[in-house]
Amino acid sequence: MQALSRRDFGTLAFAAALALATGAAAQGGNAMGAIDEGLFVPINGMEQWITVRGRDRANPVLLILHGGPGFPMSFLAPALADWERDYTIVQWDQPGGGATHARNLGRDPGPLTVDRYVADGLAVAEWARAHLGTDKIVLLGTSWGSMLGVTMARRRPDLFSAYVGVAQAVSGPEGARTGYELGLEAARARGDAEAVAALERAGPPPYARFEDFLVRQRYTNPPSLPPSEEEAAASAAQGALLSQPPSPEARYIARDLPPYDAWNVFLETQRATFAETWDWEARDQGRRFAMPVLVIQGENDLNAPVSLARDWLDWIEAPTKHFEIVPAAGHNLFVFPEQILALLNRYVRPVLAHPVS
Repeated sequence: MQALSRRDFGTLAFAAALALATGAAAQGGNAMGAIDEGLFVPINGMEQWITVRGRDRANPVLLILHGGPGFPMSFLAPALADWERDYTIVQWDQPGGGATHARNLGRDPGPLTVDRYVADGLAVAEWARAHLGTDKIVLLGTSWGSMLGVTMARRRPDLFSAYVGVAQAVSGPEGARTGYELGLEAARARGDAEAVAALERAGPPPYARFEDFLVRQRYTNPPSLPPSEEEAAASAAQGALLSQPPSPEARYIARDLPPYDAWNVFLETQRATFAETWDWEARDQGRRFAMPVLVIQGENDLNAPVSLARDWLDWIEAPTKHFEIVPAAGHNLFVFPEQILALLNRYVRPVLAHPVS
């Protein structure tokens, strides 16, 4: 589950904010087989924003389930441009954030529960499969999205050719507690008296108060948890790229939408989901996966602890499974898109070309 400071949230979401402020869905492609679409799709009774981008429609389809909840990643399209060479990328703004929230402003969003998001995610996968004329798609979930991804892959294995967990969440109770202990240990090691005091006041999870949950999140993520030099540099470079205003023709932007306070909506979505999130267990979803599984963790990820993800992958059964560490990375692995792409192409594309029976 991703939690950001206001400053960090503002930096990462700059392009999305520009889009909503300037913001008509568009769609298109060309004779060479490229696809570039952005459109609102009726998903279980709500119009939800979906983007589809790729250079060759014959490529595997990759559905990304973003983190948060409440932090859509469709605005990251410029940072994922290289991915479009090898995959057709489908991104979905989940309810409780982004263009989906703006489109439905003033309407009841419905229950913001794991089951609801899973049901909507499966409907998006069904739509993508039919829309793009493919039998199965690759499913990638990051952070909160990895919870949805595990559940979706287990519930509807017929839809997915592979599952990829990036910053894989495994156990709400154990992950929350382990992350808290690691965050407190790191704060003490760097002599951060303010962080130590805040964490000790909040105490270890589970939390009845949302405010205490936010303290734990704050000190297991940058900037309150200092990033490595490599992560800081990657974040700065990505921020500079995304700070460039999108072109008027950018189809990954949902236009003509009412503005809203993205930070407050993010917090309210987190508030609505935090208790259920920290009760969730990957093992409760089942052990046997019908498709290959790849898990990618940041070396310094305290929010979704590396040891828990490794143990879970060892426990599950799958046709093939791989565990990879991105050095110097924390929880937000998407500031290292090149490394993720390289791992996808090393472990996922060969399996798709030669399916494992």
